[in-house]
Amino acid sequence: MNQRENLITWRTMAVYPAYHERYQSVILNQTGKHVFSERSIMELMNEACMRNGASYDGRVKAVKHVLPYFRKTPVMISKEPYILAFPTVSPRNYECTWLFCTHIENFSHSNGKTYVHFKNGSMLEVSCSVRVLRTQLERAFATLNYFVSVHEDSNIGEKRRETEPSIYSSLMPSQSPQSSHYQL
Repeated sequence: MNQRENLITWRTMAVYPAYHERYQSVILNQTGKHVFSERSIMELMNEACMRNGASYDGRVKAVKHVLPYFRKTPVMISKEPYILAFPTVSPRNYECTWLFCTHIENFSHSNGKTYVHFKNGSMLEVSCSVRVLRTQLERAFATLNYFVSVHEDSNIGEKRRETEPSIYSSLMPSQSPQSSHYQL
């Protein structure tokens, strides 16, 4: 596989560890396809950020500068198209899974396991609680709201704002945290 191939795109739903002797990460795409990579999750995330004008560290630093998210910071990989991801645990932890917001349908918890349900019908088990997922999703959308509003306040976004509906307002959590199944 070409080392410079763009594996993280607007079709990416999740990136998670491979637990394999050869492959370090798995990219779950909107088609349901699992793409195995010899590169680490952080290498893939940095490459995706660099393709869009800044390093991963720079993107994290920008979010931390404007919002109080100092741990498990969401990352705005690209504004056009919107590619925004958040980690389930510390990105330094090998078990960290990165979830891409626009593909998430809901969360559930059953038999001691937590699942992310995607809009295409796929689901993925993750090693964190539904409460953590909810918090991370809220932080991710706050990040998106901030950076999109900054973008739209410029003249570049004027025409787009008039013609396109908000893509993220319909994805905010709509059920109480006491529920074991979350519809977003």
